[in-house]
Amino acid sequence: MKIQKSKVAMIVMIFLTVVSCSSSTEIDKGKFIKLNGAALAVRASIAGGASYQQLMERVQKLSTEIQALQGNATSREEKDILKAYSDLLAMYQDGLLLWKYKLEFAPFDFVPKGRIYVGQDIEPIVFKYRFSTESHLYQPTGQRWRSLPEDSTRIIWSNADAQLKIIENMTNYR
Repeated sequence: MKIQKSKVAMIVMIFLTVVSCSSSTEIDKGKFIKLNGAALAVRASIAGGASYQQLMERVQKLSTEIQALQGNATSREEKDILKAYSDLLAMYQDGLLLWKYKLEFAPFDFVPKGRIYVGQDIEPIVFKYRFSTESHLYQPTGQRWRSLPEDSTRIIWSNADAQLKIIENMTNYR
C-alpha cells in the first residue's frame, strides 16, 4: 500500500511539474501590444522619411515601453522576446547616432559628401556591424581620421527590419 501511495504521489508531482512548466512557456501577447506598436511606429517613421527629431522621439517611446515591461516578463519566452526588442532598440539607437554625426559634421568641408565622420562614439558601431571605413588626412593639422559610407545607416535600418521579423516569429510561432 505504501508503494501505491508513493507512486500516486510521484505521478501527481510529475503532472504538476509538467503543468507548471507548460504554462510558463506561454506568451501573453497582450503584454507586448504597446511595445510592438512602438517598434512598428519607428519602422514606419524610417520608411516615411521622418526627421531626425521625429525618429528620436519614436525611439524614445520604444525605450520607455521596453522599460515598462522589464519586470513583467514572466516566462523565459517573454524574457527572450523582451531581449529581442532591446536588441532592436540598440540597432535603432546605432542608426540614430550615425544620423546625428552625419547632420553635425555635414557643414564642415573636411567631411566628403556621402560620408560620415567616425568619432569615438561611432567606433563601436563600425566594429559591431563590420563597416568598412576610409582613411583621410586633414591637411591643416596633419591629423588622420576615418569616415564610413552614408548608406551605413540604411544597413542598420535593414538589420532592424530583420530583427522585427525575428520578433514576429518568436511571438507567433512559439
